[in-house]
Amino acid sequence: MPIDPYAALHALLRAEAVRNAPDPSPVTPAPAQTEEADQQEQKERERERGVQTSRDL
Repeated sequence: MPIDPYAALHALLRAEAVRNAPDPSPVTPAPAQTEEADQQEQKERERERGVQTSRDL
């Protein structure tokens, strides 16, 4: 059975790399929008489509 003398060294190097790697930044969900922001966004979408609302008249 052939023995790789560098296999243990390689395993130690990989373990050290994992140990010293920076932690992945947690994914933060987007903050919930307020009702006013939702209404403004809806108004902008309607304006893009060319729809007039009673508020625009």
